[in-house]
Amino acid sequence: MTESITFLSQTRPNCELSACGLTLNISRQRLTCVQYENLLQKAKDCGLIDKQRQMVDGDVVNVSEKRQALHTSLRSEDINSPHYEEVNQTRERMYALARAVREGQWLGASGKKITDVINIGIGGSEMGPHAVYHALRDVNPSIRLHFLSAVDGILADRILSVLDPETTLTVVSSKSFSTRETMLNAELVNEWYAKAGIVGKEKRAKHVFLVSAKENACELMDLPEQNRFPIWSWVGGRFSVWGAIGLPLVIALGPEVFSAFLHGAYEMDRHMLSAEPEQNLPLTLALLSYWNSTELQMQSHCLLPYDERLRLVVAWLQQLEMESLGKSERPDGSVITSRTGQAVWGGFGNEAQHSFYQWLRDGSGRTSIDLVWCEEAGHRHAHHHLVLNANAQAQAQALVTRQTPSAEFFNAVSTICIKKLTPETLGAFMALYEHKTTMLATLYGLNAFDQPAVEYGKRLCRELEAKLAS
Repeated sequence: MTESITFLSQTRPNCELSACGLTLNISRQRLTCVQYENLLQKAKDCGLIDKQRQMVDGDVVNVSEKRQALHTSLRSEDINSPHYEEVNQTRERMYALARAVREGQWLGASGKKITDVINIGIGGSEMGPHAVYHALRDVNPSIRLHFLSAVDGILADRILSVLDPETTLTVVSSKSFSTRETMLNAELVNEWYAKAGIVGKEKRAKHVFLVSAKENACELMDLPEQNRFPIWSWVGGRFSVWGAIGLPLVIALGPEVFSAFLHGAYEMDRHMLSAEPEQNLPLTLALLSYWNSTELQMQSHCLLPYDERLRLVVAWLQQLEMESLGKSERPDGSVITSRTGQAVWGGFGNEAQHSFYQWLRDGSGRTSIDLVWCEEAGHRHAHHHLVLNANAQAQAQALVTRQTPSAEFFNAVSTICIKKLTPETLGAFMALYEHKTTMLATLYGLNAFDQPAVEYGKRLCRELEAKLAS
């Protein structure tokens, strides 16, 4: 195990990379210039960018399920990208519905304007949309978006008790249309509509939409077929915010905002495929994560955004990386003996300073950290923003400075400065971490796109539910 605590900045003069409105600083990473050059050579030797290009071009990269992984096609502006026409047709349907709802042309069954949207979904059908909505919503939105995910009646009561069913639209999102939590919550909301007299296919069609790969989902829910928006087998749930899973976002934020969000991600896709390795942001994050995990034996990675709007990105990243990289077997079934992936956690940085930073700074462990802030404020309180960013930049240094210097316990910190948080830069930021994750899968030699352990847990739950019910 490498015990060096050399900072990269001590041996490499340029430690900043910029693209798509983001600036990554890696000067506080714990490796030498020679070690970093060796990582870049490893990326070249294993064809890391070529593997990403194969994914984008539509090769079957999800080998265990014999599927493509084309989340990049959901945001592509290249007419030659795989599935471009069907993606574009679905997106135009989403935009048309959103405009009709937002402009008051699509009304509820009783003729009232829609004021609220409920997103029923869990996992990838909730975390991405929820993180984006929290980041981009207005202070007083004209259409409010609510997220009903877990099968906890408290959450359902808190949402439904303050809404009017006559002015509420619901989007039920489930790729398989069999996710137990989602279907149970959909039944509950259907009962809520029924108590308000919204019954029958014609009336319910004004309030309920489905996002699913299951072609007969509308038949199962007694809704007209035009109320279903498709998602496809070639997009995994945790990579799906860019498609119809984002329908609630399009309605709540507007097509223009969502389109800009997609454009920012597409620009990051282009950067990932075309930038030189030394200036490639996703490649750099992936290589450093691989180094920290396998060479420095850092078991966890901490994301610390210093901006309230990015608070929920922590949970989104946690699912993205841990569900994708939490594997111990290669696609051929052989066991991987080295470490794969890190535990991902974190929190809003300014609050976390008064919570777990003591553990990060002086505890007996090693943690890799991404600390994020926005150069421009998203509000009018200039001094608040000055103090917040002063905290962020001070902690970036404090977190690599030990009270008692030790080669055994230390952190490695990268910082990401977002010029201004906009739909474009948010899209680029999230796409950056998607590419980091899929590149890491290549480096570890695993499949990022399946989730066999999750399916096993679901099966056990169904069996136990049947026993408890009887």
